[in-house]
Amino acid sequence: MIGEPMCEARHAMHGDPEAMRQFAERLAALSAPETIVPPPPTQVCEGGSQACAAFSAADVLATLTLTDFLTETGEAIATLRAAAVVAAEDYLTTDRAGAQAVTGAVVGVVLVEK
Repeated sequence: MIGEPMCEARHAMHGDPEAMRQFAERLAALSAPETIVPPPPTQVCEGGSQACAAFSAADVLATLTLTDFLTETGEAIATLRAAAVVAAEDYLTTDRAGAQAVTGAVVGVVLVEK
């Protein structure tokens, strides 16, 4: 990356690396809840209605599906956080490379003119 010319899209970027880092820190505070364990159907349906088994099975399925969703969401948040950290560092690296390129060009012009 360092020393490579910036692509046209990067010339138009006006990012805020500090805001990117703060966003990543806010995401770090988020986490998926622990796995939710549904109660065993035998405990739920003792002395219950005839439909209890069907409702209990639906509850177990919904709980397991919700747990899977929350796990995937937690993984997606971790991925987004990592991307924000990388974006901030990439932006700063590109910004420094651009500044060095400009500084080097100005120093080169001053040295040639002397």
